[in-house]
Amino acid sequence: MDTCFERPIIILSAPRSGSTLLYEVLSKNTSLCTIGGESHAVIETIPELNVAIRSFRSNALAKQDATADIIQLLRTGFASQLRKSDGTAVSLPHHAPIRFLEKTPKNSLRVDFLNRVFPDALFIYLVRDPKENISSIMEAWRSNRFVTYPKLPGFGDWSLLLPDNWAQQRGKTQQEIAAFQWQQANNAIITSLLELPKSRWHMLTYRDLVAQPSKQLAAICQFCDIPFDHLFQQVCDTHLPYSRYTVSPPTPNKWLSNAVAIQQVFPKIESTLNQINQLLAEQLVEPLSSERVILEDNQDRITQKELYQGVSRNTLCPCQSGKRYKYCHGTLI
Repeated sequence: MDTCFERPIIILSAPRSGSTLLYEVLSKNTSLCTIGGESHAVIETIPELNVAIRSFRSNALAKQDATADIIQLLRTGFASQLRKSDGTAVSLPHHAPIRFLEKTPKNSLRVDFLNRVFPDALFIYLVRDPKENISSIMEAWRSNRFVTYPKLPGFGDWSLLLPDNWAQQRGKTQQEIAAFQWQQANNAIITSLLELPKSRWHMLTYRDLVAQPSKQLAAICQFCDIPFDHLFQQVCDTHLPYSRYTVSPPTPNKWLSNAVAIQQVFPKIESTLNQINQLLAEQLVEPLSSERVILEDNQDRITQKELYQGVSRNTLCPCQSGKRYKYCHGTLI
């Protein structure tokens, strides 16, 4: 099947970074086609790519996984589900160039693979402040709405993407697992993108997308060589809707409800944050905040219950009293 894919646009991000919002808005551009949602079924119904058949090693796929047969199966699978911006099916065979928009956070672990499947693909790398992002991942785990692998062997229910070395997270706290997922996704994206010409990837922050949607989406359209016409500008100029996967409505500093937990893992992810900020600086984009979580600066916005949410009873109290939490602030909640 000759599908004539031309420069597909692939959104890359850690989970809970705002990629669904970006995808849903971009999918309203009349020059783009999508499959109407994420690509789990298209990719993982191919036995060689199925995570269970691969012994739950991870969601990662390498360029050597993209054999000629796999590439043909994937391109045919995507083509069979293509939808225009108004939701109508794309008639096949389609001999005009198809600008295809694709998104799933699992693709953070598959950049080299996707580059083999679509050698002319363009990549949009969306990053979010790690304090907000890790807090949102924690919230997703608690909601039980994002369980991707029920009863994962040797672990139990697992939510969101599955990176390499996930088994090392057995017994870890929720914040440690969330930080692990955030860091593994971003590290994998950065490693792969740095191997590609800069002309093939564009980077933006969730902060700027929400604050300046029209400006950011116009920049994406220019980068991808797709029109930023009057109709699409109207979409961008309106208040961006919540994405379909929103757990709770966004509010300023919502991450503060997990401040203590994030404070515990923040030092572990600073090296990745520094890499992200270096890339943003090279593109003249304001970096993400690299300030550590300072609880004292936010005491007036955090209730006692929120401040110590997720703290184990037998750990040292975050107030630095030297006592175990259960004998200190844990007795007050």
